[in-house]
Amino acid sequence: MDDRTFDYSVDQNDTVVSVSDAWLAFARENRASELTRDHVLGQPLWKFIAGRDTRLLYGELFHKVRTHRQSIELPFRCDSPDRFRFMRLALNPGPRDSIDCRGILLREQERPFFSILDRSFPRSPTTLRMCSVCKKLFVFDARWLELEEAIRELDLFESAALPEIEYSVCGVCASAPRQSAAGAAAA
Repeated sequence: MDDRTFDYSVDQNDTVVSVSDAWLAFARENRASELTRDHVLGQPLWKFIAGRDTRLLYGELFHKVRTHRQSIELPFRCDSPDRFRFMRLALNPGPRDSIDCRGILLREQERPFFSILDRSFPRSPTTLRMCSVCKKLFVFDARWLELEEAIRELDLFESAALPEIEYSVCGVCASAPRQSAAGAAAA
C-alpha cells in the first residue's frame, strides 16, 4: 500500500481544530469509532495521547516547531493486533503558533494476531510498558524488545488475562527526534 495520509491540526493551545476524513476513517479501522469530529474537535490533544512520557515528547517537539518555525519528521509505528504499520509523523508550523500534523502510512504488513494490542481483551491489574513510538515492550532487565520476542520471554501466552499497557518512550526513540530537531534548528 502506498502512502496514506491522516491530517489533524492543533491551535496555539494544542486544542484540536481540524481532522481529515482520512484520519476519521483510520480511527474507525482501528476500533476507535468513538473518535468522531464532534468528540475530537475543541478538545486538548493531550486527552488523546496515552502516557506521560509520550505527552512530554510531543510537548517538546511542539515547542521546537513553534520556536524554530521549522518542520520536524519522525518515524513511528501504529500497529494493530494483526498488522504492522510503519509510519512517519510530520509536524509543520502553521499560522499563529498552530501546528499541522500529518501521519503518513509508509507501509503495512500482516502479522499473527496479538491480543495484547486488542483493547477489548481481558486485562489483569499488572502493567507492561510499551514504547509509543516503536511499539517495543520493556522487560524486567531494562531491555526493550519487539512485541513477539517480549511475549515469548515473559510467557504472556500462559496468562489468563493480559497486563494493561502503559505507554512510555524508550531511550532510543526519546533521543532520536531531539537529535534531528537540534540538527534542523542548527541548519
